[in-house]
Amino acid sequence: MDSTLRDKINELASTVLRCYEINPPITDIAKEVEKLGGEVKEDCSLGVFSDGKIEKQGDSFSISVPTNQSNARKNFTIAHELGHLFLHMGYKIDKELWESPENKVYNRSGNSEFELQANEFAAAFLMPKELYKRVMDENTVGNAVYIAKVAQYFNVSIDAASYRGKWLGYLQW
Repeated sequence: MDSTLRDKINELASTVLRCYEINPPITDIAKEVEKLGGEVKEDCSLGVFSDGKIEKQGDSFSISVPTNQSNARKNFTIAHELGHLFLHMGYKIDKELWESPENKVYNRSGNSEFELQANEFAAAFLMPKELYKRVMDENTVGNAVYIAKVAQYFNVSIDAASYRGKWLGYLQW
């Protein structure tokens, strides 16, 4: 993904946060999904082939996550599905795309370009750039970043917090 697209995805995540008055760190993402007009469900059949799923339901949507995911993983999975909702389904952005018969369901699996875009949206939604930098700086002593504390602050996995810092250029690959 090129930097221009990454910037646009980050801007979209920021706009969604602002328009729906969502203030990270997000402690109850299911409540935020309700604000957006959808619902979150747990589905014990997920997890074998998919980490999550989003489906259109009329003018609304539902996000399904496996019952056995950790809370940190569920937060990222749900935010990832919100990425599909806005980027690829056109929810509240592109009426023609939203109403098209295609793109009714997205399953989180694989590493396609759409999956990478949804991951970028999720990271920007859960860990906005400026807030991430502040929290990272607060949890840095000398050259040591206590990434577990950053992850805990944002309610995400250590991997998610680490990748966010690397993509933003704050941490080394």
